[in-house]
Amino acid sequence: MAKTISNLIVGIMLCFVAGAHASPAERPAFATVVPGRTFQFPADHGAHPEFRNEWWYVTGWLDTEGGEPLGFQVTFFRSRPSVDQRNPSAFAAKEILFAHAALSDSSLGKLLHDERAARVGFGLAQASVSDTDVELNDWTLKRDGEGRFHTKIAAKDFALDLTFAPTQGVMLEGEGGYSRKGPVPTEASYYYSVPHLAVSGEVVRSGRKMSVKGSAWLDREWSSSYLDENAVGWDWGNPSSSCEPSTA
Repeated sequence: MAKTISNLIVGIMLCFVAGAHASPAERPAFATVVPGRTFQFPADHGAHPEFRNEWWYVTGWLDTEGGEPLGFQVTFFRSRPSVDQRNPSAFAAKEILFAHAALSDSSLGKLLHDERAARVGFGLAQASVSDTDVELNDWTLKRDGEGRFHTKIAAKDFALDLTFAPTQGVMLEGEGGYSRKGPVPTEASYYYSVPHLAVSGEVVRSGRKMSVKGSAWLDREWSSSYLDENAVGWDWGNPSSSCEPSTA
């Protein structure tokens, strides 16, 4: 027994020695946002894993067949933590997807909402780099060959099965898609929108399925830099931000 404990102690000490001489962790080298980027579609509808953060953000209004107004929001986020890239474990959270969805129903007097999160892999979460194709468990946002976006959300208090059909081209925000966020030029994001999406599909609430129609807006943004340390946010009502039409 004493010999077994002694061998265990020696083994632990050897691990500490080996760890002390191990190579330093290899952190991800994130890409930088710079002006003058040429957007490429449909690839830019997909994920950009070389950047730290990214999101697909859809908001809109719906009308039921009975004329009831509903508001909704579906957002998928992608993030790369500063994790050692040489870690061979499949459980290393080298990339994470998380999502939030909400349904605003004035007849209920409260906001219905739910969320999901998972590391990429294990068949639980993935974001394609070739086009919009994001999966997080049973929540999805995809773009088909005709340019329409589709989302399916099975939340705890509601469900969405919606199709978003573009009625106009992509609009590049800021300066040709370069959206400055702070005093340092790299404190910026690549940012475009697809406004005036025609929405159709189904909503389940209170156990009842109903057909809906409406309009929505898709925002796409990716970056590697946070706001300046002295910044607390930005003015959404600032008229200096311009939209520039492009083609998808």
